[in-house]
Amino acid sequence: GLAIIIGIIYFKVKQNVGAQNMKTLVNAAKQVKDIEQQEYQREKNVSGITKLIEPTILRDFSDFNKEFLYAKVERNLIKIWNAIENKSIADIKDDDELIYLYHHINDQIVDLKNNNVNIKYDEIKFHSHAIKNYLKSKGKATITISSTVEYYYSNDSDNYKKKEYNNLKKQTRYTTEFVYVYDETKFKYNQKAYIITCHNCGAPLKKLGEGNCEYCGTYIKPINLKNWYMVLYKEDYQMRMLARNQIEGLLPVK
Repeated sequence: GLAIIIGIIYFKVKQNVGAQNMKTLVNAAKQVKDIEQQEYQREKNVSGITKLIEPTILRDFSDFNKEFLYAKVERNLIKIWNAIENKSIADIKDDDELIYLYHHINDQIVDLKNNNVNIKYDEIKFHSHAIKNYLKSKGKATITISSTVEYYYSNDSDNYKKKEYNNLKKQTRYTTEFVYVYDETKFKYNQKAYIITCHNCGAPLKKLGEGNCEYCGTYIKPINLKNWYMVLYKEDYQMRMLARNQIEGLLPVK
């Protein structure tokens, strides 16, 4: 019965697009997997304009060292991936470097546990970094960094359809964002894209100075004005979109 249904669908599509176009469509569909695998394993280009942005940062922060920040990117991402792989927040719960990402990472881990999903990142290797953007306003400075990385990625969830990719080395790109609070008097905790919260209960803090969370009583250290804190990370390379764009060049245009 399934074969008959597929046959009918094929015949109807062939009638609508024509025999030659149907052949082209079928051939293009067969190439999707090959193109996706090629993109999956192709080393990605870093996205940034470091040479243009770095002089501006150095005017504001004369002791700024991009290599130091790049090292933080690598160190923090590895900590995050280890936490996700182990499905445990224990090793980063009290890590000041990840204080503003703790609840986001914990939510991911809870979701993995609830769905009985295991994720692994093996043989991690970073290729390159670049500064993508720099903003300085209202008591804080923000630097966005683009990084390319490779690793063996595996995901055993039923929803992850590319289990055959578990044995292929993935090449991808991540965007991370760091914030430096240089003026507590101007900085407001509820500014867009950066919320100061208690690292224990997640409640918003009304002031940045030394004190205790008014909700759970946890001691809160004052903001270290000599430190850049990671407040965002995301994998931003859309392999499927690039594969589809390449396939479009193979399809006939009406």
